[in-house]
Amino acid sequence: MTSNLNVSDFYEHEDRSLEYVLENILSDQSNDGSDNEFQHLQMEYNSILLNGCGCNVSQFGCVECHGRNYKWFVETGELVLDTDNSVDLIYECSPSCKCEPSKCTNRLVQKGPRAKLKVRHSNLFKCKGLFSSDHIPKGGFICEYAGEIISRKQAHNRLKKYEQNHDNYILFMTERIKEGHNKSSTTTIIDPTKKGNIGRYLNHSCDPNCEIRSVRIDCPIPKIAIFAKRDISAGEELCFHYNEGNEVVLARQRRICLCGSGNCTGYMPYASDSGYL
Repeated sequence: MTSNLNVSDFYEHEDRSLEYVLENILSDQSNDGSDNEFQHLQMEYNSILLNGCGCNVSQFGCVECHGRNYKWFVETGELVLDTDNSVDLIYECSPSCKCEPSKCTNRLVQKGPRAKLKVRHSNLFKCKGLFSSDHIPKGGFICEYAGEIISRKQAHNRLKKYEQNHDNYILFMTERIKEGHNKSSTTTIIDPTKKGNIGRYLNHSCDPNCEIRSVRIDCPIPKIAIFAKRDISAGEELCFHYNEGNEVVLARQRRICLCGSGNCTGYMPYASDSGYL
């Protein structure tokens, strides 16, 4: 599906063997028809959400139809996640909405990552990490964790290859939905190992300064959006907890955690912690 969103992203990978993608793309892996989950992903990926709002944007923006997800932070002149009022399932306004995009306060993730993010060597983790040369306020949007959308079967097969090279970035994001007395869950699996954006460089911390939220705009498959969990100083490395809440980085073997935080568990999260494999 070709997105109708005008994503502004001027970053690139230093490693030219990696393909930079602005937002999630569906895996182009051949499907012999035996992977029912992937067939469902194909339908979802090519579907468009038509729950556009019909409101006239006032000074408060589109808050009645989609909830008060974001608020204006005067000090830095930007929209930030309203952690006190945002809902679990965030829907941003989209091209299907009648509101004026330039005035709407419910359009943030779709605009692309923030400026002045830097990929450089992390002395703590002994690998590449993501840093910001500017202060980031609590709730500030960092970037999307973008890559290939894959099925569990594809994730399992790829993991066998990735673990040989210790090169694995696959992320599970499980949303638990409650409607009345009924409960259900949906899981999105993103693999930015070979095709991804700048979000792939965030490392894990047991005491992270960032958090992830699922955000839907014009597609049933959510974006995995990374926000500042607290105020972040310029030059501080950006990290999120790979298993904080419902998301899990896919791995079958324990790896030592290097975050050095006071509440460090000693090991990185891995799949058998949650029964995904």
